[in-house]
Parts: sequence; structure tokens; C-alpha cells
Amino acid sequence: MDDVAVLAVGRTFREVHSQLSDFMMRPGGGEDWSATHHSPYSVDKFNLVNFSRKLSIKKGRLGPALQLRGHRVQPSPYHRFLGILVDCELRHHPQVADAFAKGTAWATLMRRMGQVRHGLSTGVLMRLYQAVAVPRILYAADTFLLPVRKVAGRKTSSGSVGHIKKLAQVQRQAVLTITGAMHTTVTDVLEAHLRMLPFDLLVDKFCFCAAVRLCSLPSSHPLHSHVKKASRPVASHRSQMHELLQMYSPKVTQATMEKIAPTRHPPHWEPAHLVDIASSKDDAAESEARWAQRNGIRVYSDGSELEGGVGAAAVLFNERSRDWTSLRLHLGSADEHTVYEAETVGAILGTELI
Repeated sequence: MDDVAVLAVGRTFREVHSQLSDFMMRPGGGEDWSATHHSPYSVDKFNLVNFSRKLSIKKGRLGPALQLRGHRVQPSPYHRFLGILVDCELRHHPQVADAFAKGTAWATLMRRMGQVRHGLSTGVLMRLYQAVAVPRILYAADTFLLPVRKVAGRKTSSGSVGHIKKLAQVQRQAVLTITGAMHTTVTDVLEAHLRMLPFDLLVDKFCFCAAVRLCSLPSSHPLHSHVKKASRPVASHRSQMHELLQMYSPKVTQATMEKIAPTRHPPHWEPAHLVDIASSKDDAAESEARWAQRNGIRVYSDGSELEGGVGAAAVLFNERSRDWTSLRLHLGSADEHTVYEAETVGAILGTELI
């Protein structure tokens, strides 16, 4: 059996502890479940965290202990839940310190692997940092970090400014290792040279993706009602979900998100259309001649790269009226786009013509 967390909400710690004790001792509660399932609890392994902004880890004010079944459960300053260190002050200092330690460890490993002789190349180190180090540092970043924002009429910025500045030191160590630049080089120059997002914008990207995922949940999801409730502004006791949804509103809301339901087919399902892929160029020409004799509508699409640019086009031809319509789109340079992407865009343009 995995660990179980019980969350009680009240105005005072006495009220909250009474709820926890009732949860364990009432008929059909935790004690009865333990007896009927032959799974006795080990109370000495219980962990208690009292949540309140009035508590202080530095001063040792962690709240009262919990009296449970003759045992005294002492409060802890924080506890790891689903990989996140949740502290009693709800200020996320332990989690930021843990993320900073993980990032520093990865930056040290990258420094070893990025030696001038017999080391990894710049591109490999860049992918290693983005694919391994960044997800470790910003794991569940939307639960303990708020993007930095400039507020009109205020000299200071809002958001998790201190936490983001501390974690940005890890990215500076990484870009110094990747580029091999001197330690006096400005971080913005190194990030621009590597085409890497500044760390505050990287946090903003992670939080934005999390907000989009929350707002795109279907109505059958258990979190759908909570997201709808959190999208309304509140004056006090604003949770992390409140902050994110208000920050990206009105662009990111449940009403503006497109809901794409997954398509499910039985194993014996067959498509209503016929797919015919010619094996050679001559077979394709013969197939085209047969289609031309049907006097219907034909759509041609393609994507290609030419002189460093990538583009896509689609043409709709009506055999009966001898009319044609076309759509064209220039995606950008070949450094940022591929021919495969252009082929897909060409098919989308063809569908748009139909």
C-alpha cells in the first residue's frame, strides 16, 4: 500500500487536529479499516505538518503536536509529497533549495563532460541541459513558482523574484560550461548566443503550459470544477492555481481552450476512404490519369525547401468548371523548420481548400 495523505482545513489547529483524530477513531474510519484489512498502522511513522503563514521554521514555531491513540505526533517543518517539499509556512523555501541542489549537481556533471579535450560538443551539452537538467529543476514549477511580472505603478516586480533569481544561477553555470566563455561574460549574451530562453521566461513557459493543460481538461475530469472555481478572482487566500489562472486570463480560460476529444475505434474498424500509395513515379502518373477521367475535384499539396526557406502550398482543381484555387504559406528558414513539417502544413492547406 502506498502512502496516504489526509488534509484537514479549519480556523484553528485544535479544530484541525480534532478532525484528524475523528478521521482515525470514528466508526468506519482509519482504525476500523486497519482492523478489517489486517494492516495495522505504525503510528511512529506518521508525519504531521501544520500549515500556517504565522509559523516559522527558523524560530522553531511548527505548531502543536497531534495526540492520536495515546501517541504524540510531533510536527515537521516540511514533508515530501509527490516529489515536492511542502513546508509549513507555504513559502516553498525548502523546495527551491532542493531544486537548486539538483540543478547544481547536474551543472557539475555537465562541467565534467564538457571538457575541452575528449568532451561533449556544444550541441550535445545543450540538449542534455534542456532534456535532463531543466525538467529536474522545474519539476512541478507551477506549484511553487510564479512568473515575474512588471506591475504598473510599482517599482518592484511581482512573482517569485527571489526564488527565480536563485535558480537562475544554475542556468548560468550551464551556459558557461556549454559555451566555454569566461566567467565575467554577461548571462544575457550567453543565452542569446545559444538561443536559449532567459530563466524567468523559461519559468513563465512552464507555468503557461500548466495553465493551458488545466483549462483544457474535459468536464468529466475531477479537476474541472476546481479549475472553474479557481478562475474566479478572490480577495484573500489565493492559491497557486488562483494566481496562475488570473495571470494568464483572459487568453487562457476554460472557454477559450479548444477541447479535442480522443477518437476511439474498435480493432476491426476500417476507414471509409481508400488510401492508395503508388510504388513508383510511373504508377503515380497512371493513377493521376485515371483520377482525371472522373471529372471531379482534385487537391494537390506539397512542401519543400528552396534557397534556405521552407514553404507549403495546396491547389484545388475542379475538372467540371475548369477552375482552380490555391493557398500558399512560407513557414520560415530551414534552420527552424523541416520539409516534413511543410508536408504536413500542405495537407492542412488542402483540407482548408475543401
